[in-house]
Amino acid sequence: MTSLKNHKKESSPFGGFRTAPRVAAAPLAALALSAALALPLTAQSAPPTADANVIVRSMENLMYPDAKSELTLVSTVGGKTETYAMTSYARDLNQLIIVRFREPAKLVGSDLLMLDRNVWLYEPKAGREMKIPSNQSFGGTGFSYGDVLRLNFSSNYDASVISQTDDSWTLELKARQRDAPYSRIELAVSKDYLPLSGKCFTRTGELIKEMVYTAVADAGAGKKPLTVTVTSPLDPEDVSTLTVVRETRRTYPPNVFNKKNLAARLEENYGE
Repeated sequence: MTSLKNHKKESSPFGGFRTAPRVAAAPLAALALSAALALPLTAQSAPPTADANVIVRSMENLMYPDAKSELTLVSTVGGKTETYAMTSYARDLNQLIIVRFREPAKLVGSDLLMLDRNVWLYEPKAGREMKIPSNQSFGGTGFSYGDVLRLNFSSNYDASVISQTDDSWTLELKARQRDAPYSRIELAVSKDYLPLSGKCFTRTGELIKEMVYTAVADAGAGKKPLTVTVTSPLDPEDVSTLTVVRETRRTYPPNVFNKKNLAARLEENYGE
């Protein structure tokens, strides 16, 4: 017969009392530890993903919100400095984006549109839109038109991880089309999915541009590097810097992003 000394009484949901065996403290502690270890990763610190395409898309989600952005571009080439002020209207990770110039006066009205990977420039004197290569140099600066439009990576390049440290990955981005701004890019991305630096190469493997991302802060649409500085190994004295001054999250309707709207300026109907 089992001794009642090893049992205790506890109430039953059906009334009366029933006896239950005592459980040793050590097995209980082991059970609790096992349960803690079995918690889903979301309840613990999950390691960042090492899938290159997920890394790129996660980075773009931080860098390219649907937003209205105020930008400045300062370029020193051949000892001459030019300053540009722009406003961009973007959605869908910059796959749709309009850039309108505020300064210098000679560029006001000569606005840009990225649509289906094509870059369109509006000529106000001629009253028409012109298609231009995204890899064409913008005004002699270190930036291409694709750079000024902040061409996204995920729709233009295939990515792979070529190395990593405790804090960052180095990705290799290979162009899917010949008209991409660069044939290949080596991009360093921190493990909180922010870009750190990049090297851009031609189809012949020549390094033509280096980029450094700095000034991590929140300009209104999330924390990210607000400045990208571009230099050329061909002439280290030439430096161009694009800075996000202010951002306002806003999703513009798709009909804003068409060639005819470069003249119509429909985005101005969506107020502050």
